[in-house]
Amino acid sequence: MNNTLIKIISPFKSWVTVDTRILGIYRIFFGLLVFADIFRRWETRHIFYSAKGVYPMTPPSSTYKSFSLMHTFNSSWEIDVLFIIGLFFSILLILGYKTKLSHFIAGVILISMHNRVVLVENAGDFVLNCMIVWSFFLPLGAAISLDSLKRSLHSLNEYNTEALNNRSEHSYHDYKYCTIAYFAILFQIAAIYFFTGLNKNGADWMSGTAVHYMYQLDTFLTPFGFFIRNYVGVLFSKVATYGTLALELTVPILL
Repeated sequence: MNNTLIKIISPFKSWVTVDTRILGIYRIFFGLLVFADIFRRWETRHIFYSAKGVYPMTPPSSTYKSFSLMHTFNSSWEIDVLFIIGLFFSILLILGYKTKLSHFIAGVILISMHNRVVLVENAGDFVLNCMIVWSFFLPLGAAISLDSLKRSLHSLNEYNTEALNNRSEHSYHDYKYCTIAYFAILFQIAAIYFFTGLNKNGADWMSGTAVHYMYQLDTFLTPFGFFIRNYVGVLFSKVATYGTLALELTVPILL
């Protein structure tokens, strides 16, 4: 019975198994994203997040409730302190120092920012919130981090050349980690792309002209977008439009 169960589960084991070295690389880029998201708001921190800004506080009688430290700590100097703390701990997250603590503090502050002024946020901010929560259950500091370096120095007696060159204690299996949180992240990404693809059922998407019209939206174009939009012809638009649909709908299978 046990052998049968193992055979059934084995094909799905990779869905919940991740290499901690990959998580280390993920943590670095994830930390950079958290840092950038906080830092880009620095110039407008008092305008949007302080009690004296243009965005009023949520009335106590309001039915809408959201968690945000900035509902309570909202004076100008308190906002400054929260931003600085968020930036500081996002840097520690990048370095992988006190990773869980750094992740928690930087995440709480960033989610507080997102919930403080919901009207200026977008879907990407809420995806980042989800990644902050799911990633907290992963061992992001297990490899390529100051935490892992500290553990290594304490656990290995590398006092000579022979010990330094002995990698027998660092087999591949040491880096494998099984957790449902990894599958949750895969499912989150797959669901986002799949349902976004299903939602692209309008006439522009069906006719292959959606990308062409996208390049007419000046508000969302980057300088590179302005540069190439004059070269977006019918063929390119059709290939890019149908290619986007195909990619988004097949992401769950690809993952």
